[in-house]
Amino acid sequence: MNERLSAKLKGLPDSPGVYMMKNAAGRIIYVGKAKNLKNRVRSYFHSREHDIKTQAMVSHIDDLDYIVVSTEREAFMLENNLIKRYEPLYNIELKDSRGYPYIRITKEKYPRAELARRYAKDGQYFGPYLSNSMANDLLNLLSEIYPMRTCRQNLDKPKQNARPCMRYMLKKCSAPCAGMISEEAYAQLARGAAQLLGGSPDAIISRLEQSMLRASEKQQYEKAAELRDRIGTLQKLDQQQKVVLPGGDHDVLAAALKDGYAVICALYVRSGRLIGTEIKEYPEVGAIGIEQLISQYIVSRYSKESPMCSVMIVEDAEGREALEEYLSAGARRKIKLLIPRRGDKKKLLDMAKANAQERMNKSFERQAAMRARRETGLNQLKEALGLGKMPERIECFDISHIQGTDTVASMVVLLNGAPAPKEYRRFKIRQDQNDDFLSMREVISRRYKRLAQECEGFNEAPDLIVIDGGKGQLSSACEILNELGLDLPAIGLAKRMEEVFMPGRSLPLELEPNSPGVLLLQTIRDEAHRFAITYHRSLRNKRGLLSQLEGILGIGPKRRKLLFKAYGSVERIKQASIEELSALEGMNALSAKEVYHFFHKEAVSSPESSE
Repeated sequence: MNERLSAKLKGLPDSPGVYMMKNAAGRIIYVGKAKNLKNRVRSYFHSREHDIKTQAMVSHIDDLDYIVVSTEREAFMLENNLIKRYEPLYNIELKDSRGYPYIRITKEKYPRAELARRYAKDGQYFGPYLSNSMANDLLNLLSEIYPMRTCRQNLDKPKQNARPCMRYMLKKCSAPCAGMISEEAYAQLARGAAQLLGGSPDAIISRLEQSMLRASEKQQYEKAAELRDRIGTLQKLDQQQKVVLPGGDHDVLAAALKDGYAVICALYVRSGRLIGTEIKEYPEVGAIGIEQLISQYIVSRYSKESPMCSVMIVEDAEGREALEEYLSAGARRKIKLLIPRRGDKKKLLDMAKANAQERMNKSFERQAAMRARRETGLNQLKEALGLGKMPERIECFDISHIQGTDTVASMVVLLNGAPAPKEYRRFKIRQDQNDDFLSMREVISRRYKRLAQECEGFNEAPDLIVIDGGKGQLSSACEILNELGLDLPAIGLAKRMEEVFMPGRSLPLELEPNSPGVLLLQTIRDEAHRFAITYHRSLRNKRGLLSQLEGILGIGPKRRKLLFKAYGSVERIKQASIEELSALEGMNALSAKEVYHFFHKEAVSSPESSE
């Protein structure tokens, strides 16, 4: 522990707050919150009961900062924001989620059943569901039983002589737009759909069976067959949902944690029925317990959308009262965190814990074996290349172009043998010549000048540089490193024979094929190639799309870039309606029509003379 860090530990206050641990490069590697900053932060350095990951994290701490707050609730919010901003290595990965999908029945004269991404108060909401496919499958089942409309037409003023669409022909819509169903009958469909989504289908199945028998007795066999198919669909849905509680909506959270590997299991219960299970794995966490893990997950999971349930069943949670206050403020209603000790809710929690533990057992063994292979590979590289230390950080560079156009370079990184996508960088080559050697000189110069200048995002020095290419590319890279006065080990990896070249040696290094060290080099080289190709294609597609958009009246450079950012391809722009195009910020109705008509010229009739 250095003197600066020791002095900061002595001056820590007893107040609640958020602390940020930094490594020697000044990068934040962990963010945490505490009711008492002095006690929490000092415990990292004075306790001997830490797991392996926590010990590894503490060994990298070179400095710390902290922010004092007034309440623990403020600490929850600040910690969540800082983790998302800095993405520390030893925190669980908190990202702004697009949200889980819901099914919404709208508040209209003729309601629609549709997918919704955010929970609001503009209709009846059901869910959340764990994926779009799950929600869409349920919508398809729903349309077979209750054929509600999906279009966005304004039916307050129905059009005269309207014709039903194809969904009506497929019996997936009752066509209120064409007057094929009365308002009262349609309202009955909407109530049935809400009842089906909100609870058990048993009552609906019983009612449909009675209707099927009556139709059969009246020899209305076609109608009876249609009702039979609906009953089969409902029974299929019923089999997918297990009854776990007498009633009520609950989100159930439990976790498993071992040596910095964390697993969280979430069960979603609606009207007493288990509608879905979600398991998330976090391979790199440290200095964290079960209660902290669940608290961080809750704050992240519900930062943008409030829980639909009023009672969350949790294994444990740090700062429960402050967390309840935080959730209740966001939901504008009381949210309670319950830790059950017995009964059905305890059994449900045990189910979540068992699922988390089972996934932990399987994944931890797999990860341990993978880590062992990586460590063996790194040791082999250290010995074979004569490195002074283990190559914990390896950077690999690759060049990509087609006949010298849209030339780009990629830099990918392995940390302790594992890909670290957050550290990847990409470069658009500025020189116009079709010369891989000059391109390599440029990217090496740009990357390591920033290292020398300690620019943010480029201030970590590699333990090994891998150049995708032979002696020529390696020589170009080493010349730049020498000009910058940097003593960094570098090698070249030629594609044809997987030969490894070192500076000052005319012949390649002899390494055993398919050894862990060689496989590690192939992994980073292939990843650098993939990353460069992806960037090159995106630039080429962008150039092609922008050139097509140049011919549209009223679409200048800003709007071309806006359309490319929103849609990314001509096909997706073609599929967009005028309403969707005009809804984009920076577009208006006139420019949207120009874009739409440009890609649908065959649908636009030109005015002709009446003579």
